[in-house]
Amino acid sequence: MDHRYIDDHSVPARYLAHALSPPERAEFEAHLVDCQECADRVLLAEMFQNRNGHVKEPAPCATPPELLREPEALRVRFEGSLTRWQRLWITAAAAALLVLGPALLLLWVFER
Repeated sequence: MDHRYIDDHSVPARYLAHALSPPERAEFEAHLVDCQECADRVLLAEMFQNRNGHVKEPAPCATPPELLREPEALRVRFEGSLTRWQRLWITAAAAALLVLGPALLLLWVFER
């Protein structure tokens, strides 16, 4: 990829907007490794976009289909990995920290 093509096709701005084709993106990233001028162009384009509010966010990660259909699937998946006694101990430990934590902190502060 040469600088004429990069200038003519606004490659740094398109790179930041995730609008390059995969081969074009790979070629530009390979070019960026050795070209400080183009790295500066990407930085300048990013600063311009951030200042003017033209930042295009990358596409969000895909959510697993079972979580879209059933919101309880995540809770069920987590609960299924623990035994009843493990859940009981975790709950007891969390309750003890909530109750005893502030009391121990106060004792420590006032004993000094």
